[in-house]
Amino acid sequence: MDQEGDTLWTTRVGWTGFDAFYDLCLTGDGGSCAAGLSVQTSHQFLLARFDGAGDTLWTRRLGDAQRAESCYSIDTTADGGYILAGYKVQSGGQYDLHVMKTNAMGQLQWQRSYGSPWSDNIGFATVLRNGRIALAGGERVSSGSNIRPVMYLLEANGDEVWSAPDPDPPWFGVYFAKPIEMDNGDLVVSGGQTLNGVQVGMLSRLDSTGTLLWKRYYQTTDLPNYTYDVRRTLDGGFILAGTAFDSALVSQDAWLVKVDSFGCLVPGCQVFDGVQEQVTDLRDALRLWPNPVHAQGQLHVAIDLPAGFALRGPLRLALTDAAGRLVQEHALPDGVSAFSFPVSSLPSGLYHVHLLDATRWLSGGKVVVE
Repeated sequence: MDQEGDTLWTTRVGWTGFDAFYDLCLTGDGGSCAAGLSVQTSHQFLLARFDGAGDTLWTRRLGDAQRAESCYSIDTTADGGYILAGYKVQSGGQYDLHVMKTNAMGQLQWQRSYGSPWSDNIGFATVLRNGRIALAGGERVSSGSNIRPVMYLLEANGDEVWSAPDPDPPWFGVYFAKPIEMDNGDLVVSGGQTLNGVQVGMLSRLDSTGTLLWKRYYQTTDLPNYTYDVRRTLDGGFILAGTAFDSALVSQDAWLVKVDSFGCLVPGCQVFDGVQEQVTDLRDALRLWPNPVHAQGQLHVAIDLPAGFALRGPLRLALTDAAGRLVQEHALPDGVSAFSFPVSSLPSGLYHVHLLDATRWLSGGKVVVE
């Protein structure tokens, strides 16, 4: 489609069975490549190449026709080939993260499986600037354990450099998107995890050695939320896309979450140790006035949480400056609906207000001190 969203062409690829594309990439000649699943006698990786007009140049079905395999991500390599990632069912019936490397014509050059001896999850791969491969997914730590998120760093030939399982207790969780390589070599990836029995969205940042730098959870209600993709935005932050369920409307809605470079809905959340969860639909629960506020005045805060909203411990109100430093924090009385505090100790500038309970960031906003 063009920049206005108008369709320029459509192309169908398939045989007599079930075929689907799950990811695509652009090629240097103005064409594109798509990857997914082809089901004939069994599940196989599907790879197709198109020119700029949408005409099919070639298609490939890759993998062992006797083993179920499915591709969920594709990326290009410096030699013009492709890295495909997904899963493979092994002879023992267990699922593994699976990666294939092809040349520019889609011919298989190598393939490897990664994961534990037990059933794991889908893999998603990104080719890094140095030619190495970041592979994100989920794996088990024992036969009866939950799946937990894992990141692999691979050499260009598929050899493992390191693996980095999520260090938190193995609740069910997976990385479920292609990793993003940051300017300094860090990796950012989205996924999902189960907290208190509810599936929530997740965003994690790891350094170039696989050490977890931070992790944020996002949720709307006590119903499941899922994130399926993440992209970097021009302001240095991230936008996540997925699905949220609404208990009032009994509906499944498209869900977008925009955060800053630290994964915060409102800048400054990174200063609150031990607070990883953020509620995404309480932005109207906090009202600030006057705004701007005079340096010798008081900032008034109205708090209007939904009826029946269950708090996890006492509320607190915090103020961070534009540099992300904590400058004020106030414990709030039980049942409070309004609170005021002086700003006379603050230099003029932009500040962010945060409402939290013991374990979650609930709402926030910005205020200017004159």
